[in-house]
Amino acid sequence: MSGVTRKITAGCIFVLMGPISEASVRVGGIVSATHAVQTTDADAQKSEVIILPQLEWRSPFGIDLTAIARIRADGQNRLEPGEPDQAAISSWSRRAFLGSHAEAELREFYIEAYPFGTYLKLGKQQIVWGQTDGLKVLDRVNPQRYREFILEDFESSRIPLWAAKWEFSMNKDWDGQLILLPDQTYHEVPAAGAAYAPTSPELAVTRSDRPVTGYNLEKPDRILADADWGLQLSTRVRGWDVSLNYLYHYADTPVIRLFEQESGVHVHGFYERTHTFGGSASNAFGDFTLRTEMGYTTNRYIQAPAAVEQDGVIRGGEFTYALGVDWMGLSDTLVSVQLIQSWFDRDGIPAVRDTMETDATLLVERTFLNEVLTLRNQLIQDIDTGDGLLSVELAYDYLANLELRIEANVFYGSQHGRFGQFDARDHLLVGFDYGF
Repeated sequence: MSGVTRKITAGCIFVLMGPISEASVRVGGIVSATHAVQTTDADAQKSEVIILPQLEWRSPFGIDLTAIARIRADGQNRLEPGEPDQAAISSWSRRAFLGSHAEAELREFYIEAYPFGTYLKLGKQQIVWGQTDGLKVLDRVNPQRYREFILEDFESSRIPLWAAKWEFSMNKDWDGQLILLPDQTYHEVPAAGAAYAPTSPELAVTRSDRPVTGYNLEKPDRILADADWGLQLSTRVRGWDVSLNYLYHYADTPVIRLFEQESGVHVHGFYERTHTFGGSASNAFGDFTLRTEMGYTTNRYIQAPAAVEQDGVIRGGEFTYALGVDWMGLSDTLVSVQLIQSWFDRDGIPAVRDTMETDATLLVERTFLNEVLTLRNQLIQDIDTGDGLLSVELAYDYLANLELRIEANVFYGSQHGRFGQFDARDHLLVGFDYGF
């Protein structure tokens, strides 16, 4: 379920004796197995085993190394049939496919250092801005893999990038974070025929019924000239944790333009530069925590009807904000409510999406038996179209390093909606996570 972070951690620590006797190496990881069955037709959607080996080396010299890999095998091969072309992924961040049912990927590989009282992180990593549940507002630094739409937790669905992150203190009140991402990797969306391939008019190109005569994707490839970079400033003001964010980047979704030809339509996709300005604030008031975050993207492209724009896209600015309230007034219980709205400045031009889109989320989580049993319920509702997603998960910590879980995900609404398009993908899932 999106936003869930697994608690399983395990490993073995070895102390290296000799000249660097204070160094330590931790070797461990997680084995996860899940089986999902669609409730609509009783077909298996996935039968998956994932191994996440992890190596951590802590040196006495103030330079540490972390490496995390992911080996995944799926007996069904319905989420990404065959071997995806990975056209949106840079050559040095791609997965290695071992036939059509298995893959191996270097998830993270980075060093950490502390020069002159600052913090430096270099290598393949995830950089997280924002803290909304289920849907993203500021969490735009790393692209996302939509092999299961938004059902995977963010940590698993983010695509780690080769990047540099430098954190520093400006004075006693302000901290800074400067990031540089020379990795030209973008969102990866399942191709036609996959279980979660998008079909909604808002997410898929459906403007023309003429045959497609050709398709090409143009992707930035200059390591430094096409790099993304950003700056985050954070402080605390009268009990409020506040951040200011700026990201100069290529939007992770390609702009799809359609060019009419005598024999049909040629589809051309390419990525556009944009600026994202944003910020966040949060504060606790007794049992309540108030959260807000917002972001404005200068160049956003959406699909237009054929009679409006010849190439099929409209350009405009997009402002998105989230307001959230977390309540912990009951023992072992969290209730979280969010309102997320997105406003697209299209100057009255018709488009496949409304000027204002509104989503609401409700998260109710409760633990039992001294936090051994956790029940998590999350509802994401599109207020405008009435479609949505309901996810229910029950997790049981059978042992300190073994978690058992059962999960149900139910999509509902119109087939033209962002969630309703997957109404036939409702499923039940059972699985476990084992730390070693």
